[in-house]
Amino acid sequence: MLKQAKNIFFVGIKGVAMANLAVVLKKMGKKVGGSDVEEVFITDKLLKDNKISWLAGFNPKKLPKDVDLIVYSAAHTGLNNPLIVEARNRKIRIISQAQLLGELMSGFETKIAVSGCHGKTTTSSLLSYALKRLNASPSYTVGVPFFTGNQGSDYQSNKYFVVEADEYGVNPPEDKTPKFFKLDPDWIICTNIDFDHPDVYKNIEETKTAFYKFFGKKKLILNVDDANLWLFSKNIKAGKAFGYGFSDNADYQILNWSTNETGSKFEIKRVGRFEISLYGKHNIANASSVIVQLLHLGFKAEKIRKAVLGFKGAERRFERVYVKEGSYLFDDYAHHPAEIQATINAAKDRFKQKRIIVIFQPHTFSRTNFLLKEFRESLSSADVGLVMPIFASAREKGSQFKVDSKDIVKGTENLIYVESESLLIKQLEKILRKGDVVFTMGAGNVYKLKDKLIKMINEINPVIGGKNLKIEKNKDLSHFLTLRTKVKAENFVEAKNREELLSAKKYSLENHTPLLMLGGGSNLAITKKTLPGLVLKNNYIDLKVIEENKDYATVSVSSGYPVSLLIAKSIQNGWSGFEYHQGLPGTVGGAIYMNSKWTKPMVYFGDYLIYAYLMDAEGRVKKVNRNYFKFGYDYSILQKTGEIILEAVFKLKKEDPATIKEKADWALAYRKKTQPFGIASSGCFFRNPGKISAGYLIDKAGLKNYSVGDYYVSPIHANFIINRGKGKSEDLIKLLNIIKSKVKDKFDIELKEEVIVI
Repeated sequence: MLKQAKNIFFVGIKGVAMANLAVVLKKMGKKVGGSDVEEVFITDKLLKDNKISWLAGFNPKKLPKDVDLIVYSAAHTGLNNPLIVEARNRKIRIISQAQLLGELMSGFETKIAVSGCHGKTTTSSLLSYALKRLNASPSYTVGVPFFTGNQGSDYQSNKYFVVEADEYGVNPPEDKTPKFFKLDPDWIICTNIDFDHPDVYKNIEETKTAFYKFFGKKKLILNVDDANLWLFSKNIKAGKAFGYGFSDNADYQILNWSTNETGSKFEIKRVGRFEISLYGKHNIANASSVIVQLLHLGFKAEKIRKAVLGFKGAERRFERVYVKEGSYLFDDYAHHPAEIQATINAAKDRFKQKRIIVIFQPHTFSRTNFLLKEFRESLSSADVGLVMPIFASAREKGSQFKVDSKDIVKGTENLIYVESESLLIKQLEKILRKGDVVFTMGAGNVYKLKDKLIKMINEINPVIGGKNLKIEKNKDLSHFLTLRTKVKAENFVEAKNREELLSAKKYSLENHTPLLMLGGGSNLAITKKTLPGLVLKNNYIDLKVIEENKDYATVSVSSGYPVSLLIAKSIQNGWSGFEYHQGLPGTVGGAIYMNSKWTKPMVYFGDYLIYAYLMDAEGRVKKVNRNYFKFGYDYSILQKTGEIILEAVFKLKKEDPATIKEKADWALAYRKKTQPFGIASSGCFFRNPGKISAGYLIDKAGLKNYSVGDYYVSPIHANFIINRGKGKSEDLIKLLNIIKSKVKDKFDIELKEEVIVI
């Protein structure tokens, strides 16, 4: 039938098997065309590259008049498709895709069929690739549109023909004849036998029977690690079946294998060592079957070793879609529990320190129903599994089944059902971290999510220390700063405990990025529009009473503890020592760093410190006593060392709470009277030069209420610079220069900032 045909029309030409057949036949000189749905499909590029056009839809009136052979498959209602009905009425010859492949195959000298429920696409693609590299000019058709720089089908000569032997039915439910029954190969490679098509086979026994019948008396290369194939091989005459695998039963035993991020290495006993750019134990087995086949075709091991190098895999088979800064997106066709498990295992072998996240779309209600428990078990081996609604086959009705994707996730801790694409994205926003390995997985259209997932990976916020401590990009810092300057942090993270502070420091060291600690945001003026490196907001708020008696209390206070909250706690418990600092903005860490003071009477924040725990420049924790700080006027040694306070321990005198409150209230009232209060300011901006007040000097220089843009000198206390709300960094810099210049001109004194200016 094929020999006589000149103009061949494919119904459902976008199907992978149909498209690849169309390409081969066109290269053999046939005129080919077809029809399919308008939806973009993975074979569109293959057809366009080969200048094969197709019609949209299945309108029988559009069937070309010169067609002399029309091809159908189980898709698009099979023999009941309107175009097939029209062809029958016009007495055009009709042929199934399986029968057409069988007729095509008969014209080649050496015919190799790769069968198995899992792995046949990778195996047949690698075999075709290797034969090409061996200059054997193979013809082939495999189960993908493209693989490692090659199209999924080709016609080069009539010497070798490699095909995938599909165990699915010709046209279920009307015709459940296994498609591979239409083939008559010389060699059969079989990777495994499994129960994968409950709409064609009743059980595994019926599946085995079909495979065994297909094997017949052909020359076989069998994976004897598979129990069903080992059982069959034991009854085959010597010289007819050759076993490969990891077990001692194999004629070609795989030894000393390993997988890492660059690929896999292994040895075949009495043959030699090999390297491949594929991952996982299952792909080592697939590659071994190819090597065994090539040996039996007469090729030497040394040449085979070179021929299998460089094969990166087939489209939609552990296919790397995108990678950025250690985060990966892969796509895999795995739609059976065994395939899912093999892919996850391979991912874990390759990425031993990374999380594996699987976005799985079940394919067909019948398969999901029969293999529900197995799906649950295999998907649970991922770190996180997001399960989408079932992608139904046109050959079945969901209403006939009670199963749902929700049933897969029941009773699991790491599987989540997502009923829509939008909910999937929302879940991923919560889950996804920098460095994760994400798979889209399934035989449906889940691969079409790639653009959205790539966008998410590009926008991903890194996570520090393996915890949910996410780095935010381009974070607006204005509401964290008492001066309310407009500035963004290139990278920003909030730490809520000691471990997170340490993790942030470790991250900055490992990534060679500067770290800026942000406490209460006072005593700080940032003139840059964007802060490079990592800004760490210290929200470590914790207070513990170490010891307390009638005279004293020893308390440990975390560095992120607000001074206002500490004073309120002290008044409540009758702890004297901090009351004159009432109204002081900022945190305990910042107050110690600056050794904040109050002048009526002169008291410093560090006066009652006994010892503290610091994090040094290398991220190590050390305990130091009070002397280590070398406290002085607005000074501590931390300003030189850059060390970060974790916790500070104070010894506070017990006193009547009412008396402590009275002192605190007086200090706050005096502060409000003599300083601007409740406005956007960073505190006293300049250090007092000796016994002279910086505020006095600025006042006498005539600068009270002086402004540049939205920044101005306070009319209450001239050492305070205030932001009306929209102050620009260039205006602040200009104002500071004017203040310094006028004080220098009038008093010959150079003012130095007390506020940290960045």
